[in-house]
Amino acid sequence: MRPYGVGVAALLLSLTPALPALAQGLFGDPDERREPPPSLPQSFNGIIRPPSGEEIPKRVDTLNDIVRAMQACWRPTDVRYSGQSVTIRISFKRNGEVLGRPMITHYREGEPDKANREAFTQAVREALVRCSPMPFTDKLGAAVAGRPFTFRFVDSPATETSQPL
Repeated sequence: MRPYGVGVAALLLSLTPALPALAQGLFGDPDERREPPPSLPQSFNGIIRPPSGEEIPKRVDTLNDIVRAMQACWRPTDVRYSGQSVTIRISFKRNGEVLGRPMITHYREGEPDKANREAFTQAVREALVRCSPMPFTDKLGAAVAGRPFTFRFVDSPATETSQPL
């Protein structure tokens, strides 16, 4: 062996008894049980009712803020309460833009009034445009990117009994 090889071998052999202690100091106690970080749900559901005059938030930092922001974006001005509802599945990019195309998964007609139906669906389309891009914080944008959200737009006030999604 060359002289410097002997020195390296001697150094490694002298560290061998200390390696477990060194690794424990670097990686913590191996007996310590680690809890996984709490995960977000695979999808998120929210019911959007006629707004109460809220402003669109400047920053959206929680899942509940997403529902509040969508609520503030929906302005059904020419819609009468008729029992209509539409459920839309949508995903967002990290920067808050809509990912792909929103999909209508359910539509329930109210009274058979074509003008009211068209005003209702137009108000929902405009809400999606008004709320895009959603003003996510960097942390929330990273957490929700690509996850499906289901929003159920209902043209009845919150005082009525609501149906499950």
